[in-house]
Amino acid sequence: MTETPLLEHSLLATFILPVARALRLRGVDAMQVLEDVGIDPAGMVRPDWRISHDLMNELMRRAVETTEDEAFGLYAAEQLQPQVLHGLGLAWLASDTVYDGLRRLVRFGKLISTGANLSLEEEGDLVHLRVDRTLQIENFVYAGRDYSVGMIVRMCRLTLGEFIAPVSVEIERPLPDEPERWEYMLASKIVFDAPSTRITWSRADIEDPLVTGDPGLARINDEQTQAYLDSFLAQSTSREVVLRIVERLPDGPPNQQQIAEDMNVSNRTLQRKLKDEGTSFMDLLQDTRLQLARKYLRQPNRSVVETAYLLGFSEPSTFSRAFKRWTGVAPAEYRDIEQQH
Repeated sequence: MTETPLLEHSLLATFILPVARALRLRGVDAMQVLEDVGIDPAGMVRPDWRISHDLMNELMRRAVETTEDEAFGLYAAEQLQPQVLHGLGLAWLASDTVYDGLRRLVRFGKLISTGANLSLEEEGDLVHLRVDRTLQIENFVYAGRDYSVGMIVRMCRLTLGEFIAPVSVEIERPLPDEPERWEYMLASKIVFDAPSTRITWSRADIEDPLVTGDPGLARINDEQTQAYLDSFLAQSTSREVVLRIVERLPDGPPNQQQIAEDMNVSNRTLQRKLKDEGTSFMDLLQDTRLQLARKYLRQPNRSVVETAYLLGFSEPSTFSRAFKRWTGVAPAEYRDIEQQH
């Protein structure tokens, strides 16, 4: 398993661990499922390893199919241990209140996943945690959303050291066949088919001081988490440029001016920021097209012609010449080699 390329949104690979444990508890060979999906189990010991949301979505799809359990995401969340979140999990446990833990979650949210924005909203005696998606995943499996909500509720309970339940949970997912299981496992009123995902807490419940609060330990883990996040986001401009290139490619290759306008910066500012990160717009455009080409050509149901148009080439022959220039082999030959592996 290779590292997640710049062109994909990613999340901590340790999120795989509760899923694997849940599969084992259901009598499923978790290692085989991971390998079938394309995840190298050996990579889970690397603290800096991240995986794409597409890969995590495929794992959840396979898990739901294998266990025949539509609530598998919630069941997997119950297997979560704080170490899965690295330093964030340990700082969360050492927080003065559950509310402080939620603030840490929002502060370091991009460490967990680049595919969602987290925010806290206060409304009288209530506190809402919003989870807004920033990407679309083809054939999305709703167990992944259940998993995210379940993990947040689980961490709040671990922080308090006893049972705590949200006032309500709104989930951006269709009504399941057995909605009462969601109400039981989350111990809350559930609103399905919500426009966005939102967990609501009683402010009094999450502001109670915790006897386990340890400001010194929390600060140490905050510093470690911030250092990791700073390192991960060091190429934030390049990452955003690549993601915007991916969005525009099917309509033809964008130019630097278009991407600068998408990012609400001047062309000169964008060029300077990319130079500071040791790259250029043309380098990112070519690298993005190459990485996507390799990804698409590994998909058995994706033709060379379709791949060419998805990458913004007006003619398949133009794409074939460019791909051979990049790799030394024609697209069809590359696909045959990959499928033999």
